[in-house]
Amino acid sequence: MLPVLRRIIILICLSLLALAPLRAASAQQGQRLNLVRDAEIENIIRSFVTPIWKVAGLNPSAVEIMIVQDGSLNAFVAGGQRIFINTGLIMRTETPNQLIGVLAHESGHIAGGHLARMQEELRSLSTMQILETILAGGALAGGSVAGGGSGRGGPTGGVTSAPGSILSFLRYSQTQESAADHAAMNYLQRTGQSPKGTIEFLHTLQKEERLAITRRDPYLSTHPLTPERISAFEAAAARSPYANTPDTPKFLDMHQRMVAKLYGFVAPDLALQRYSEADRSVPARYARAIALYRKGALGSALLTIDGLLKEYPNDPYFHEVRGQMLYENGRAAEAIASYRRAVQLLPSAAIIKIDLARALLDTNNPANDREAIRNLELAVQQEASSFDLWRLLAAGYSKQNNSGMTSLARAEMAILRGQRAEAQSHAATAERSLPPGTPAWQRAQDIKAYINSRPAR
Repeated sequence: MLPVLRRIIILICLSLLALAPLRAASAQQGQRLNLVRDAEIENIIRSFVTPIWKVAGLNPSAVEIMIVQDGSLNAFVAGGQRIFINTGLIMRTETPNQLIGVLAHESGHIAGGHLARMQEELRSLSTMQILETILAGGALAGGSVAGGGSGRGGPTGGVTSAPGSILSFLRYSQTQESAADHAAMNYLQRTGQSPKGTIEFLHTLQKEERLAITRRDPYLSTHPLTPERISAFEAAAARSPYANTPDTPKFLDMHQRMVAKLYGFVAPDLALQRYSEADRSVPARYARAIALYRKGALGSALLTIDGLLKEYPNDPYFHEVRGQMLYENGRAAEAIASYRRAVQLLPSAAIIKIDLARALLDTNNPANDREAIRNLELAVQQEASSFDLWRLLAAGYSKQNNSGMTSLARAEMAILRGQRAEAQSHAATAERSLPPGTPAWQRAQDIKAYINSRPAR
């Protein structure tokens, strides 16, 4: 398993062509696009933005947060109610309020139905297909990733128009930006939060805008920045009774932990510089533990995380990270206890159940295989779009010689990858193998009917 911020459920490797001066050097070699999943970070972001979604009239359970491992400053909406946010943007925010302002703005785009044409194109696609389609077409939200995949579309044929055309799909007009800004101001006002974090973020963007076009962040390519936008937020702050409302201590702690965790995983050298040994705060020790593990110093990493667990024995995320450290160093059997404890402490986190199942399956123990399948079947309720989950389920069912369920899991995998013929074939095999009338048999029929009802792309 690649050691990038816990489990990576999507890894796309494409040969990239230079799009413009943007990232031209890396475009010569091929590039990976990583969508990362982390229960702690996703829960923190949801805690920040759920009040915004509620006043925006959005169902929080219907909005998905997707974290893209990319150092550039970017966030965008695609495929219905899915907000994609780069690790680089999260790490650049200094306070929860700054990040909440960005998310409030993106929520304004969702509530306002902006980018309707692109949404219609992408609504029926899985997250994997969205990223492959945009990447293959030439731009991830206007330049996070440069280049097009040798003229090849995504797994379903994808969007193969010119990069400029794809960029135009994702670019908001100044009218839409203004509308999303006013929506964000309204959401912040109604949730009793300050607009000042958004102003700070816009000033960061303004500095970026002054840089050469080859260096500026892609957020500016899709979110046109004007002095009027900053003035509008400053006016909103001047009349807001919440202008000087500080972030809560709880949110500040959560933000510090999230940023520290990201530094530890994606920039371990910087983390060890930023969070010195003399800093005994929880975020600093957390960052160092992760950075040490990422640097290959497993012994020191375990000593540090064990120190945190001694003080906070009921922190599920510390147990989870400890399990990951052990698992990714070939110690799956030892990782199980840590993952089990994390699941016990946080039974709602389907992502951790998937991690536990992965470790269990790696021990090649029939009892562990059964436990793995139980965890994965529970996780399906929340993570039905996880390719990794279905891959592990297919492996688990195969170990139990359950050919019908193995074929059904492989059909789900094929759907997520847009492989219609393969999905149809596996679903047909599952239908023949499973007892008629059972939920699994019905699902196999549903997959076949779904494929037959969809026009070829």
